[in-house]
Parts: sequence; C-alpha cells; structure tokens
Amino acid sequence: MKPVINIGKSGVTDQVINEIREQMKGKNTIKIRILRNAPASAAEIAGEVASRTGFELAEVRGRTAILRR
Repeated sequence: MKPVINIGKSGVTDQVINEIREQMKGKNTIKIRILRNAPASAAEIAGEVASRTGFELAEVRGRTAILRR
C-alpha cells in the first residue's frame, strides 16, 4: 500500500483533514506520508491527524503513518 496523502510545510490543514476523510470512504486503512518540511515531528502530526479525524492511529514508522477506521 502506498501513501495517499502527503503532509508538508503547511501542516495539518482543514483541506488535509477533508481529503483524509474522503480517502477513507470505502477503505479501512490508509497511509500518510509526513514530509521533512512539516512543521512538527511525524508522531506529533500523526497524532493531530488521528484526533481531528477520529480515526485510529495504527502505527508511525519513520515518516509514514497508518490510519485505520
């Protein structure tokens, strides 16, 4: 499975959250890539995404996070 969302220097915006919710329709799991120019660490960004979307943060490995329903 390849990452479907990239989070960069703008961080976790409303557009990113909306796109994650859209990508999760009909899926149980997606991958998110946190780019090096993101404003916080990968774990912090992944935690924020999970709390704002309501999905479960399954794993953060390097700069990739996996979200599940």
